[in-house]
Amino acid sequence: MIVFNEDKVQTMLEKLSLKQKVALMCVTGVPGQQVTEQDRGRIGQTEVGGLGLFPHNISSEPQLKQLVTDIQAVSARNALPYPALLSIDEEGGSLSNLTDFYVSVPGNRAIGLAEDAGLAYLTGKVIGSQLFHLGIGMDWAPVLDVNTNPLNPVIGVRSFHENAAIAAAYGQAFILGMHRSGVAATAKHFPGHGDVAVDSHKALPTCSLTLDQLHREALVPFKAAIEADVDAIMVAHVVFDQIPQAAGLPASLSRYFVTELLRGELGYQGVICTDDIEMHAIGLYFSPEQAGVLAVQAGNDQVLMCHTPDFQDRVMAGIIAAVEQGDIPMQQIDASVSRVLALKLRMASYRRHAAPLTLQEAEMTALHIATSAIVTTRDPAELLPLSPQTTYLLIMPRQRKLTQADSTDGKEIALASGLAEQGYNTVTAYISQQPTADEIAAIMELLSSVDVVIQCTINAHMFKEQLKLAELCADSKPHLCLILRNPYDAAELPASSSVVSICSTSEISMRAFIELHKSI
Repeated sequence: MIVFNEDKVQTMLEKLSLKQKVALMCVTGVPGQQVTEQDRGRIGQTEVGGLGLFPHNISSEPQLKQLVTDIQAVSARNALPYPALLSIDEEGGSLSNLTDFYVSVPGNRAIGLAEDAGLAYLTGKVIGSQLFHLGIGMDWAPVLDVNTNPLNPVIGVRSFHENAAIAAAYGQAFILGMHRSGVAATAKHFPGHGDVAVDSHKALPTCSLTLDQLHREALVPFKAAIEADVDAIMVAHVVFDQIPQAAGLPASLSRYFVTELLRGELGYQGVICTDDIEMHAIGLYFSPEQAGVLAVQAGNDQVLMCHTPDFQDRVMAGIIAAVEQGDIPMQQIDASVSRVLALKLRMASYRRHAAPLTLQEAEMTALHIATSAIVTTRDPAELLPLSPQTTYLLIMPRQRKLTQADSTDGKEIALASGLAEQGYNTVTAYISQQPTADEIAAIMELLSSVDVVIQCTINAHMFKEQLKLAELCADSKPHLCLILRNPYDAAELPASSSVVSICSTSEISMRAFIELHKSI
């Protein structure tokens, strides 16, 4: 555990006005891919506690490096010349922002297939090294939700596992790998977003787990993260209707969850932040002023609101007014700001002592991770390894955004091109994630011209027409199914089908599959 001189933090704290303190408790963003004069003014007027980076901020490695450099330069001219707290949702797998110029690791559920926590350590190290080279000091990862609801629309493959103990071990390892690379980590989404049926980007989910059930499962990975000295914990926008202490409030705005449970019972001493309160789970039900005040009253040290300047201004104004009116104690504000300042110092220390991978080493490590994570669930027809004498019909679903926290929308899966480069005989057919009758009919017309069908599935357990297509294909031809998203497809596929679980659509996973199963 890194410990800082409390007197140094206290000295910094004493120099701050109330407005500056409240700004330090807020995480915002910039609208474009460069720092404009308007951005310089907003960043320069007050030192906000952090800035989030999102896909709309990113076009290339040089551009992103310049953006980070410019933000740091503006921040350094403020009263607090310490690193700007720059964060990004870089989880790997289905939420990867850097794939246009860096290798993408397979993602949490993919590496969970191997049940080897060492892969999580390497994943944290690869992602952390990439962020280190960009100058980004904090990742809003790892996701520590235990995905106990197979129909969960927002977590899914972002979770390491359905088993709490495995998710806990992976989370700890990921955090250690990230720290080794010089980057701070954020465990999310406390106390657990894995057993919901609603996407909190779109509405406010309700979870009916009891407190005892949370302790037995959902909280286990967060307890492990606290043991691993995680730098921040992000609280979920989820209502737990069987836990009356929360008074019907989402966990992110609940004093019970933030202060009594996380800070008190679990003893967490680091930074606690909300998920973004501009998400519909909060924005549809609370005004900006209400959301900000409730978040701080709950005990959050930081309030995330990364997209709309007017919204951000209203949140900060509401918190300042609540402090001035005595509804939020100044002592609580000072405690939160002290933790934020300590986090900024901690980030600087991580960077000084970092041992990141080179980008070449990161790519080699990512290939090792991807290869180690692929699991052949069954192969009754002995369709593996692939044969250059066989003609394959490759059925590829088109990727679309399944949740706002999804970077795969519209990206072509690199399997067809990879097989073609290796000289395999393939006929490729593209379908929707919920294939239509016409698409299925078109596939059936192609079967007579091929020897084997390779069907890739993306959440076929939810998009059932993929299963219908699998049954039809398996009745006519040898059928190899590659599961590219949630692993739950395996139980519903035809018993005669060969099944390989990959749980990733990343280019590195496609390359790993081909290398692993090509003919020798």
